[in-house]
Amino acid sequence: MEKPKFERVEDVKVDNLIKTSDVLVNPESGLVMVVIKPEAYKNKKQIIQRLNDSGLYVVATRSRELPDRFVSGVMYKDLPRGIEEETLRQFNSGPAEIILLRGGKDVIQKVISMTGGKTNLAECDEKTIRYEFGEHFGRKSEDGKISFRNAIHRGKDPKEQQEDLEKFKDLL
Repeated sequence: MEKPKFERVEDVKVDNLIKTSDVLVNPESGLVMVVIKPEAYKNKKQIIQRLNDSGLYVVATRSRELPDRFVSGVMYKDLPRGIEEETLRQFNSGPAEIILLRGGKDVIQKVISMTGGKTNLAECDEKTIRYEFGEHFGRKSEDGKISFRNAIHRGKDPKEQQEDLEKFKDLL
């Protein structure tokens, strides 16, 4: 079966695509947002290729530094202090790759399956992006909290995916 053709980033005005009511209110719009974190940025071509090979289509992608106020105030709200500090250190280590993907009604499950279902990549299948490209140890903060540099951010359900689309629309 031939893959359907979608417009590539250079052929589409992303702002219009993201702001359509279909994307913002319909969790089955087939669009998801993922972010390759700075520690996995050097592997972005491999990660994007894996996403494409799985039948997901890259609609838009952009490399950029994420400001602290965005990371701790928008992307990850209400993190425990030690986890917040480690998360900011992680995102201050370089650029991230923001990717808008299209993949049909089961796109969220497909992305979760490919990236890994857990934050702790040791609990992820060996074939997942988090397992292959993340760090295989947790980092303990001063307050005893453990965080994991798991290579990729993605929402865990339709609600979080919709929130991510809204959060990142101005960064693409």
